[in-house]
Amino acid sequence: MKMLIPTMPEAELQRLRHSAPALEFLVARDRQEALALAPQVHASFSFYQTELISAAPQLRWVQTRSAGVDSCPFDQFRTRNITLTNARDIYGIQLADHTLALILAFSRQLPLLFRAQQKEQWVSRHTFPPGELAGQTLLVVGLGGTGLETARRAAGFGMRVLATRRRAGEPKPSFVDALHPPEDLHRLLPEADWVAVCVPLTRHTRDLFSDREFALMKQSAYIVCVTRGGIINTAALLRALEAGRIDGAGLDVTDPEPLPAGHPLWSRPDVIITPHASGHSPYADARMLDLLCENTRRFAQGETLLNVVDLEMEY
Repeated sequence: MKMLIPTMPEAELQRLRHSAPALEFLVARDRQEALALAPQVHASFSFYQTELISAAPQLRWVQTRSAGVDSCPFDQFRTRNITLTNARDIYGIQLADHTLALILAFSRQLPLLFRAQQKEQWVSRHTFPPGELAGQTLLVVGLGGTGLETARRAAGFGMRVLATRRRAGEPKPSFVDALHPPEDLHRLLPEADWVAVCVPLTRHTRDLFSDREFALMKQSAYIVCVTRGGIINTAALLRALEAGRIDGAGLDVTDPEPLPAGHPLWSRPDVIITPHASGHSPYADARMLDLLCENTRRFAQGETLLNVVDLEMEY
Protein backbone atom coordinates (compact mmCIF):
# COMPACT_ATOMS: atom_id res chain seq x y z
CA MET A 1 0.00 0.00 0.00
CA LYS A 2 1.08 3.57 -0.67
CA MET A 3 0.53 6.75 1.33
CA LEU A 4 0.75 10.29 -0.02
CA ILE A 5 2.51 12.79 2.26
CA PRO A 6 3.82 16.34 1.93
CA THR A 7 7.52 17.18 2.16
CA MET A 8 8.82 16.78 5.72
CA PRO A 9 12.20 16.73 7.48
CA GLU A 10 14.17 13.53 6.91
CA ALA A 11 14.10 12.57 10.59
CA GLU A 12 10.29 12.76 10.63
CA LEU A 13 10.04 10.77 7.41
CA GLN A 14 12.30 8.07 8.83
CA ARG A 15 10.18 7.86 11.96
CA LEU A 16 7.05 7.52 9.81
CA ARG A 17 8.65 4.74 7.78
CA HIS A 18 9.68 2.97 10.97
CA SER A 19 6.07 3.14 12.21
CA ALA A 20 4.73 1.34 9.14
CA PRO A 21 7.48 -0.51 7.25
CA ALA A 22 4.90 -2.17 5.00
CA LEU A 23 3.76 1.17 3.58
CA GLU A 24 5.46 3.03 0.75
CA PHE A 25 5.44 6.81 1.27
CA LEU A 26 5.08 9.01 -1.80
CA VAL A 27 6.28 12.56 -1.15
CA ALA A 28 4.61 15.46 -2.98
CA ARG A 29 6.16 18.93 -2.90
CA ASP A 30 2.97 20.64 -4.04
CA ARG A 31 -0.59 20.12 -5.20
CA GLN A 32 0.37 19.27 -8.78
CA GLU A 33 2.75 16.53 -7.69
CA ALA A 34 0.08 15.21 -5.33
CA LEU A 35 -2.42 14.99 -8.20
CA ALA A 36 0.11 13.13 -10.36
CA LEU A 37 0.68 10.57 -7.59
CA ALA A 38 -2.97 10.26 -6.55
CA PRO A 39 -3.90 7.24 -8.77
CA GLN A 40 -1.42 5.09 -6.84
CA VAL A 41 -2.33 5.95 -3.25
CA HIS A 42 -4.41 4.18 -0.61
CA ALA A 43 -3.95 6.83 2.10
CA SER A 44 -3.16 10.52 2.25
CA PHE A 45 -1.88 12.94 4.86
CA SER A 46 -2.80 16.62 4.42
CA PHE A 47 -3.91 16.32 0.78
CA TYR A 48 -7.70 15.92 0.50
CA GLN A 49 -8.96 18.37 -2.14
CA THR A 50 -11.89 17.41 -4.35
CA GLU A 51 -9.78 16.89 -7.46
CA LEU A 52 -7.28 14.74 -5.58
CA ILE A 53 -9.96 12.42 -4.22
CA SER A 54 -11.43 12.13 -7.71
CA ALA A 55 -8.00 11.19 -9.03
CA ALA A 56 -7.38 8.54 -6.34
CA PRO A 57 -9.71 5.55 -6.98
CA GLN A 58 -7.92 3.38 -4.36
CA LEU A 59 -8.02 5.99 -1.57
CA ARG A 60 -9.28 4.53 1.72
CA TRP A 61 -8.08 6.93 4.44
CA VAL A 62 -7.26 10.64 4.82
CA GLN A 63 -5.56 12.19 7.86
CA THR A 64 -5.87 15.98 8.21
CA ARG A 65 -3.54 18.37 10.03
CA SER A 66 -6.43 20.30 11.54
CA ALA A 67 -9.07 19.61 14.13
CA GLY A 68 -11.71 21.42 12.08
CA VAL A 69 -12.65 19.62 8.88
CA ASP A 70 -15.27 22.03 7.53
CA SER A 71 -13.29 22.44 4.28
CA CYS A 72 -13.43 18.71 3.47
CA PRO A 73 -15.61 17.49 0.57
CA PHE A 74 -17.89 15.35 2.72
CA ASP A 75 -20.10 14.22 -0.17
CA GLN A 76 -17.11 12.51 -1.76
CA PHE A 77 -16.02 10.93 1.51
CA ARG A 78 -19.50 9.55 2.10
CA THR A 79 -20.00 8.31 -1.47
CA ARG A 80 -16.60 6.61 -1.58
CA ASN A 81 -16.72 5.41 2.06
CA ILE A 82 -13.32 6.96 2.74
CA THR A 83 -12.29 7.14 6.39
CA LEU A 84 -11.43 10.65 7.56
CA THR A 85 -9.41 11.30 10.72
CA ASN A 86 -8.67 14.71 12.17
CA ALA A 87 -6.25 16.22 14.69
CA ARG A 88 -8.71 17.08 17.42
CA ASP A 89 -6.43 15.98 20.26
CA ILE A 90 -3.53 18.08 19.00
CA TYR A 91 -4.85 21.59 19.53
CA GLY A 92 -7.14 21.42 22.58
CA ILE A 93 -4.42 22.45 25.04
CA GLN A 94 -3.40 25.68 23.34
CA LEU A 95 -6.96 26.58 22.27
CA ALA A 96 -8.07 26.26 25.87
CA ASP A 97 -5.15 28.42 27.03
CA HIS A 98 -6.18 31.07 24.51
CA THR A 99 -9.81 30.88 25.61
CA LEU A 100 -8.87 31.46 29.24
CA ALA A 101 -6.51 34.26 28.22
CA LEU A 102 -9.41 36.08 26.56
CA ILE A 103 -11.67 35.50 29.56
CA LEU A 104 -9.02 36.73 32.00
CA ALA A 105 -8.30 39.76 29.85
CA PHE A 106 -11.93 40.84 30.04
CA SER A 107 -12.30 39.93 33.70
CA ARG A 108 -9.27 41.97 34.74
CA GLN A 109 -10.03 44.86 32.35
CA LEU A 110 -6.78 44.41 30.41
CA PRO A 111 -8.03 46.02 27.16
CA LEU A 112 -8.76 49.23 29.07
CA LEU A 113 -5.38 49.08 30.82
CA PHE A 114 -3.49 48.37 27.60
CA ARG A 115 -5.06 51.42 26.00
CA ALA A 116 -4.05 53.48 29.02
CA GLN A 117 -0.48 52.16 28.77
CA GLN A 118 -0.26 53.22 25.12
CA LYS A 119 -1.25 56.73 26.23
CA GLU A 120 1.25 56.55 29.14
CA GLN A 121 -1.59 56.96 31.63
CA TRP A 122 -1.48 55.51 35.14
CA VAL A 123 -5.18 54.76 35.61
CA SER A 124 -6.50 54.69 39.17
CA ARG A 125 -7.74 51.24 40.06
CA HIS A 126 -10.76 52.88 41.64
CA THR A 127 -12.01 54.05 38.22
CA PHE A 128 -12.56 50.65 36.58
CA PRO A 129 -14.33 47.50 37.83
CA PRO A 130 -12.16 44.36 37.56
CA GLY A 131 -13.81 41.03 38.26
CA GLU A 132 -13.06 37.63 39.77
CA LEU A 133 -13.65 34.33 38.01
CA ALA A 134 -14.21 32.31 41.18
CA GLY A 135 -17.90 31.59 41.59
CA GLN A 136 -18.86 32.74 38.10
CA THR A 137 -20.53 30.40 35.62
CA LEU A 138 -18.84 29.30 32.41
CA LEU A 139 -20.93 27.55 29.77
CA VAL A 140 -18.75 25.38 27.52
CA VAL A 141 -20.63 24.81 24.28
CA GLY A 142 -19.18 21.56 22.96
CA LEU A 143 -17.25 19.39 25.41
CA GLY A 144 -14.79 17.93 22.90
CA GLY A 145 -11.00 18.24 23.01
CA THR A 146 -10.95 22.04 23.32
CA GLY A 147 -14.02 22.12 25.52
CA LEU A 148 -12.60 19.55 27.95
CA GLU A 149 -9.35 21.46 28.36
CA THR A 150 -11.23 24.75 28.74
CA ALA A 151 -13.49 23.26 31.41
CA ARG A 152 -10.50 21.81 33.26
CA ARG A 153 -8.80 25.22 33.41
CA ALA A 154 -11.98 27.05 34.39
CA ALA A 155 -12.55 24.65 37.28
CA GLY A 156 -9.03 25.49 38.46
CA PHE A 157 -10.11 29.13 38.72
CA GLY A 158 -13.02 28.12 40.91
CA MET A 159 -15.67 28.63 38.25
CA ARG A 160 -18.95 26.76 38.04
CA VAL A 161 -18.73 24.86 34.77
CA LEU A 162 -21.76 23.89 32.68
CA ALA A 163 -21.29 22.13 29.37
CA THR A 164 -23.13 20.69 26.39
CA ARG A 165 -22.07 17.54 24.59
CA ARG A 166 -23.74 15.49 21.89
CA ARG A 167 -22.29 12.17 23.10
CA ALA A 168 -24.42 12.05 26.23
CA GLY A 169 -23.51 8.45 27.05
CA GLU A 170 -19.91 9.27 28.00
CA PRO A 171 -19.23 9.91 31.70
CA LYS A 172 -19.21 13.45 33.07
CA PRO A 173 -15.72 14.73 33.98
CA SER A 174 -15.32 15.57 37.65
CA PHE A 175 -14.40 19.18 36.85
CA VAL A 176 -17.73 19.80 35.06
CA ASP A 177 -20.62 20.66 37.38
CA ALA A 178 -23.41 19.75 34.98
CA LEU A 179 -23.50 18.20 31.51
CA HIS A 180 -26.40 18.71 29.10
CA PRO A 181 -27.39 17.77 25.54
CA PRO A 182 -27.01 20.48 22.87
CA GLU A 183 -30.79 20.94 22.82
CA ASP A 184 -30.54 22.56 26.27
CA LEU A 185 -28.44 25.48 24.99
CA HIS A 186 -31.25 28.06 25.20
CA ARG A 187 -32.12 26.99 28.72
CA LEU A 188 -28.49 27.29 29.84
CA LEU A 189 -27.57 30.63 28.25
CA PRO A 190 -29.34 32.80 30.87
CA GLU A 191 -27.22 31.17 33.61
CA ALA A 192 -23.83 31.91 32.02
CA ASP A 193 -21.48 34.76 32.86
CA TRP A 194 -19.12 33.48 30.17
CA VAL A 195 -19.86 31.42 27.06
CA ALA A 196 -16.98 29.49 25.47
CA VAL A 197 -17.87 28.30 21.97
CA CYS A 198 -15.90 25.08 21.43
CA VAL A 199 -17.95 23.25 18.77
CA PRO A 200 -16.59 22.70 15.26
CA LEU A 201 -18.12 24.45 12.26
CA THR A 202 -20.50 22.10 10.45
CA ARG A 203 -23.74 22.49 8.55
CA HIS A 204 -25.44 21.92 11.92
CA THR A 205 -23.51 24.60 13.87
CA ARG A 206 -23.30 27.45 11.35
CA ASP A 207 -24.97 30.53 12.90
CA LEU A 208 -25.46 28.60 16.14
CA PHE A 209 -25.25 31.99 17.86
CA SER A 210 -27.50 34.60 16.32
CA ASP A 211 -30.05 37.17 17.53
CA ARG A 212 -32.13 34.71 19.55
CA GLU A 213 -29.14 33.34 21.45
CA PHE A 214 -27.73 36.78 22.28
CA ALA A 215 -31.16 37.85 23.54
CA LEU A 216 -31.09 34.95 26.02
CA MET A 217 -27.68 35.83 27.47
CA LYS A 218 -27.09 38.01 30.51
CA GLN A 219 -26.40 41.65 29.71
CA SER A 220 -23.17 41.24 31.70
CA ALA A 221 -22.08 38.11 29.83
CA TYR A 222 -19.17 37.66 27.41
CA ILE A 223 -18.84 35.22 24.52
CA VAL A 224 -15.48 33.75 23.42
CA CYS A 225 -14.78 31.67 20.30
CA VAL A 226 -11.47 30.15 19.14
CA THR A 227 -12.69 27.32 16.90
CA ARG A 228 -14.20 28.66 13.64
CA GLY A 229 -15.83 31.80 12.35
CA GLY A 230 -19.36 31.17 11.11
CA ILE A 231 -20.55 29.55 14.34
CA ILE A 232 -21.24 33.05 15.59
CA ASN A 233 -23.26 35.14 13.14
CA THR A 234 -21.16 38.28 12.75
CA ALA A 235 -24.03 40.65 11.99
CA ALA A 236 -26.03 39.38 14.96
CA LEU A 237 -23.02 39.73 17.26
CA LEU A 238 -22.53 43.31 16.14
CA ARG A 239 -26.21 44.07 16.76
CA ALA A 240 -26.00 42.57 20.24
CA LEU A 241 -22.92 44.61 21.13
CA GLU A 242 -24.34 47.85 19.74
CA ALA A 243 -27.58 47.33 21.67
CA GLY A 244 -25.72 46.49 24.89
CA ARG A 245 -27.33 43.04 25.08
CA ILE A 246 -23.95 41.48 26.07
CA ASP A 247 -20.81 43.04 27.55
CA GLY A 248 -18.23 41.80 25.06
CA ALA A 249 -16.73 39.20 22.74
CA GLY A 250 -13.32 37.57 22.44
CA LEU A 251 -12.73 36.29 18.90
CA ASP A 252 -9.77 34.35 17.57
CA VAL A 253 -11.86 33.48 14.51
CA THR A 254 -14.23 35.62 12.46
CA ASP A 255 -16.61 35.41 9.53
CA PRO A 256 -15.31 36.56 7.12
CA GLU A 257 -11.72 35.70 7.96
CA PRO A 258 -9.58 37.71 8.02
CA LEU A 259 -11.91 40.47 9.14
CA PRO A 260 -11.79 43.22 6.49
CA ALA A 261 -10.14 46.54 7.27
CA GLY A 262 -12.69 49.05 8.48
CA HIS A 263 -15.08 46.44 9.86
CA PRO A 264 -16.78 47.90 12.97
CA LEU A 265 -15.71 44.98 15.18
CA TRP A 266 -12.06 46.08 14.89
CA SER A 267 -12.55 49.33 16.75
CA ARG A 268 -15.00 48.30 19.45
CA PRO A 269 -13.58 48.55 22.99
CA ASP A 270 -15.72 45.59 24.06
CA VAL A 271 -14.16 43.21 21.52
CA ILE A 272 -10.77 41.48 21.52
CA ILE A 273 -9.70 40.10 18.15
CA THR A 274 -6.68 37.85 17.64
CA PRO A 275 -5.64 36.56 14.17
CA HIS A 276 -6.58 32.86 14.38
CA ALA A 277 -3.54 32.43 16.59
CA SER A 278 -4.96 30.07 19.21
CA GLY A 279 -3.79 26.90 17.45
CA HIS A 280 -0.14 27.89 17.49
CA SER A 281 2.08 26.07 19.98
CA PRO A 282 5.74 24.97 20.08
CA TYR A 283 4.53 21.43 20.86
CA ALA A 284 1.74 21.01 18.31
CA ASP A 285 3.97 19.65 15.52
CA ALA A 286 5.40 16.97 17.82
CA ARG A 287 1.90 15.89 18.86
CA MET A 288 0.83 15.85 15.20
CA LEU A 289 3.75 13.58 14.28
CA ASP A 290 2.90 11.25 17.18
CA LEU A 291 -0.69 10.97 15.96
CA LEU A 292 0.33 10.49 12.33
CA CYS A 293 2.78 7.72 13.20
CA GLU A 294 0.27 5.91 15.40
CA ASN A 295 -2.55 6.13 12.86
CA THR A 296 -0.22 5.09 10.04
CA ARG A 297 0.84 2.04 12.07
CA ARG A 298 -2.82 1.21 12.76
CA PHE A 299 -3.77 1.63 9.08
CA ALA A 300 -0.97 -0.66 7.94
CA GLN A 301 -2.01 -3.32 10.47
CA GLY A 302 -5.75 -3.01 9.86
CA GLU A 303 -6.52 -1.63 13.33
CA THR A 304 -9.10 0.99 14.33
CA LEU A 305 -7.84 4.52 13.67
CA LEU A 306 -7.80 7.36 16.18
CA ASN A 307 -9.93 10.51 15.77
CA VAL A 308 -12.29 9.11 13.15
CA VAL A 309 -14.68 11.82 11.91
CA ASP A 310 -18.40 11.08 11.78
CA LEU A 311 -19.14 11.80 8.13
CA GLU A 312 -22.79 12.60 8.86
CA MET A 313 -22.10 14.95 11.78
CA GLU A 314 -18.99 16.31 9.99
CA TYR A 315 -16.75 16.29 13.07
